[in-house]
Amino acid sequence: MSDARQPAPFFLIIADHDRGFFSVEGPMTEDQPWQSATRRARDSERHVECGPAGPDRDALAAEYRETHKLAGVPPGSIVKPRG
Repeated sequence: MSDARQPAPFFLIIADHDRGFFSVEGPMTEDQPWQSATRRARDSERHVECGPAGPDRDALAAEYRETHKLAGVPPGSIVKPRG
């Protein structure tokens, strides 16, 4: 039997600093599709960030909202990874 362990699911912040919004995406076990989507947005001159990440959606959102003073929007509202 293999001892390969699955990564723990996490949530990820995607922030759009041009519009003043952030979304919490997930749960997920890999952020590469989201990293790629934010890179494409930056290539189109958008000020979009990917991260931070954390295991608790509500705590992550509350901390990000307090720290960055951005409004939350529904998941998938800022960028979408390619399927």
